[in-house]
Amino acid sequence: MDDLLRFLGVMAALSASAQTMTLQVRRRMNWLRFKEGDGDDIELVAFKRGKVHANVHLACGVNGAILAAVANIHPLSYLGLTPIWAYSQLPLLTNVMDYVCAGVLVAYGGPWFHEVLGILREYKKSLRGTA
Repeated sequence: MDDLLRFLGVMAALSASAQTMTLQVRRRMNWLRFKEGDGDDIELVAFKRGKVHANVHLACGVNGAILAAVANIHPLSYLGLTPIWAYSQLPLLTNVMDYVCAGVLVAYGGPWFHEVLGILREYKKSLRGTA
């Protein structure tokens, strides 16, 4: 249970910091913002919003991977899992794949990490209250 809490805590912190970085970058980059034009039709607006949404996810993943590399976070090792790329003879490849994995987890799992971490905190509080 402690390994799972450690994993969720680290990933929730990494996710929050990557989202904050992405928000700061989004304010400064036009390709991460959406502006509606006057004559745009519904399909074009939906396409533009989808494109911006995909760009924001990509930027959040890149920011998460950079933060994981700076902090030397290997997310699957927190759970005691050994990914297939860990058997590579190239340590650079192993580290890059771990950081990319962290970036993908941050980009698409951020809200999920926060929710599960909150549920586990409440569960531990309830155990302490009854014991």
